[in-house]
Amino acid sequence: MGVQSTAATLVPSALAKGSVSSGRSVADRIFLWGTFLGFALAAAQYIALPYLVPVFTTLPDVQEAIKLPALISSFTHILNGPLFPGEGVMLGLGTFKALATVTAMGIGTMVACLLSPMGKRLDGILLSMAAFHLVQAVGVTVHHLRIGPLR
Repeated sequence: MGVQSTAATLVPSALAKGSVSSGRSVADRIFLWGTFLGFALAAAQYIALPYLVPVFTTLPDVQEAIKLPALISSFTHILNGPLFPGEGVMLGLGTFKALATVTAMGIGTMVACLLSPMGKRLDGILLSMAAFHLVQAVGVTVHHLRIGPLR
C-alpha cells in the first residue's frame, strides 16, 4: 500500500513540475521498485514457510495441508508488485473510470472462480484471489504502457 500512495503522490507532482516524460520516468521507477518488492516479499515468504508454519501448529497433517495455500499466497506477492504502483499511478492521474474498469474485470474473474467447484477449498479461494490480482496487474500495466496518459 505504501508503493500505491507513493505513486499517487509522486507521479502527479512530477507531471506538474516537468513534462510527460518526467512523469513517465517516475512512474516507471515506481513500477520497477514495486515489482522488485513483490519478488522480494514472495521469496522471503517462501523461504520463511518451513520456519513459520510450525510456530502456528504442531500437527503434521495441518502443516502438510497449509503448504499449497501458503505457496499460492507467496506467489500473489509477485502479482501485487506491479499492481499497487499501477493503481497508485492511475489514482494520481485521475483515471478513475479506467481503474474501476480494471477492478470490475478482476472482480468478475474472482467471482467466476469462487462459483466454480474450486471455490469450496482454501487453495481454490486463494487461486481466485490470485486470478483477481493477475487481471488487475495486467490491466494497470497495459494502461500504463499502452492506453494511459503516460504511454
